Amino acid sequence: MSSRKKGVFIACKKCKALSEPGTQVCPVCGGTEFTEEWSGMVIIIDPENSQIAKILGVNKPGRYAIKLGST
Repeated sequence: MSSRKKGVFIACKKCKALSEPGTQVCPVCGGTEFTEEWSGMVIIIDPENSQIAKILGVNKPGRYAIKLGST
């Protein structure tokens, strides 16, 4: 079961940042490969003080997929 509506976001394969469909370059890491196959979402507001951001290796605020691949 998917945790999102199909087509609402695509995930960067490099950093897992979520972007609008049609995005060509990831605004977080500059990656150019995306997938629609992802599950779980976390929104990081303050990465310097977020334990979840540290676990996920996130250093910029934004929306991120928790897992890429089959949903």
